[in-house]
Amino acid sequence: MLDQRGIISRNVNYPSARKFQQVLFKYPIIISARPFILFLNMDKRLLKHLSSPLLAAVLFTIPLHSHAKTELLTSQVVDQYAEHIFYNSGAMGMALVVIDNNQVVNRSFGETKPGNNLRPRPDSLIRIASITKLMTSEVMVKLADDGTVKLTDPLRKYAPKGSRVPSYNAKQPITLLNLASHTSGLPREQPGGPQKRPVFTWPTKDNRWQWLKQANVTVPPGVKAAYSNLAYDLLADALSRASGKPYTSLLRDKITAPLGMKNTTLTPTAEQCNRLMIGVGSSRCENTIAAAGSGGVYSTPEDMQRWMQQFLSSDNSARKSSARREQALYFQRRDLTALKGMDVAGQADALGLGWVYMAPNAELPGIMQKTGGGGGFITYMAMIPEKNIGVFVVVTRTQLTKFSNMSDGVNQLVAQLANNS
Repeated sequence: MLDQRGIISRNVNYPSARKFQQVLFKYPIIISARPFILFLNMDKRLLKHLSSPLLAAVLFTIPLHSHAKTELLTSQVVDQYAEHIFYNSGAMGMALVVIDNNQVVNRSFGETKPGNNLRPRPDSLIRIASITKLMTSEVMVKLADDGTVKLTDPLRKYAPKGSRVPSYNAKQPITLLNLASHTSGLPREQPGGPQKRPVFTWPTKDNRWQWLKQANVTVPPGVKAAYSNLAYDLLADALSRASGKPYTSLLRDKITAPLGMKNTTLTPTAEQCNRLMIGVGSSRCENTIAAAGSGGVYSTPEDMQRWMQQFLSSDNSARKSSARREQALYFQRRDLTALKGMDVAGQADALGLGWVYMAPNAELPGIMQKTGGGGGFITYMAMIPEKNIGVFVVVTRTQLTKFSNMSDGVNQLVAQLANNS
């Protein structure tokens, strides 16, 4: 035992302790925090009196915490943050999925519907909202890998017969890459539409291609970044036309079926709709094919765990081969004339295929992230792929819900996990 001065105290309870104490107090030692320094500080007259077991007893008592970092379990780190994230966000209900190398942690808080006192479950149905865009870009990369499309293909190549795609000039068409990186010059939303419509049900495919006939773009593609849901729905249309398959089939064949994501869909069943979490401003559960590319995907926390895992390595699964291409960065903020609508969870320093990169700063490491919101939900995914750390969170809204409170807490959690590894 050590007293307050760092000297071994008298209540040593090892074999030959009495002899050890007699020798020790005749030749006192100053204990160093590093074990091998102990021997350098010992009087040589003391060493000759100590047997090997007795020396081991001395070393066992040396405090190492001043130089060795104590690594916590992922669950311990998560539990330092999870409840704070929930209460600070002002959510109705929250589900949190954390992957940290070989450890997976799930936490839930609140209730799935107002007043039912039931916490979200792994199979609770959720809207992932704009995290849908990451799946759309994943489909695009996989179609590029098999030669069906190129990221540099112009959108007009896949336009329906009789349609028109606006362009800044003939030499600078809007490409699939522009659509996926929010650099197309198209608006965030298509103007018009029915009032008080259910979320993710308008514009339909026919609506948007009809509107494009009279639309114009005022900046060259790739010069300015401005968040666009319309662009991602046009991208899904283009991928469907290029492959000759309905987009629902592409989503199933390229993503959900291979990963066993049985509850990830654009067309939920009645049974799945009964599991949909409800918050303030919720929309009814229905077909959302109209927003297949931008925000219409339904899923569950356990399905999102499966999807997130493919970007992260563990002892049981390697990071998928296409992950680097799906998370590649194509535009640096400093090279764009403007960047609008992507600083929601922090400053966007670079843009990829739906993914946003926040560069490291004094408080946070570099983070790949994507935000989402709609139909009474807000969602957030934050990753450090090189450290195999990923966090997904979904909350249902109340009148008090604040996205930044939630995302700030998640960013801090991710930083702490990185510091702990």
